[in-house]
Amino acid sequence: MPSLQRLTDTAVSKLLTEHALLHELLVEADRVTIEADSAEALILGLQELREMMHDQFAREEYGGYLQETVAIAPRYSSECEQLRHEHRLLLSDIDAMLDELTQDPDGTLGTFHVRFREFTTCFLSHEHHENAVVQKALDDDIGVGD
Repeated sequence: MPSLQRLTDTAVSKLLTEHALLHELLVEADRVTIEADSAEALILGLQELREMMHDQFAREEYGGYLQETVAIAPRYSSECEQLRHEHRLLLSDIDAMLDELTQDPDGTLGTFHVRFREFTTCFLSHEHHENAVVQKALDDDIGVGD
């Protein structure tokens, strides 16, 4: 069974570092959505974002903080499963944006920035949920609020 110390020191540190990297990429992608005059730049940026998110989600789910949280605090297994489900939804949303940009670049460019901002809002909400689950598990296990 993973120790609480391992969760706090390793997994949470990695989680926050990866969230910071994804935030930087989201800011860059948002800039590109405003300035892009062609779908090609957006497609390249989205592909990079999708790959990075896929890799981060895989690390979180397999051996990362989600798995460790459930091992330490099994009562959060349903919330962790919800986070896994959100991972699939977020990746599907990026795939849909990529498909739209590929199939109808001219028709998609005009509304893409709004769609990407909506995606970013969903992603940030997801990150907040992740952080809250980890924090609740840590608070419960170290007796905060007793």
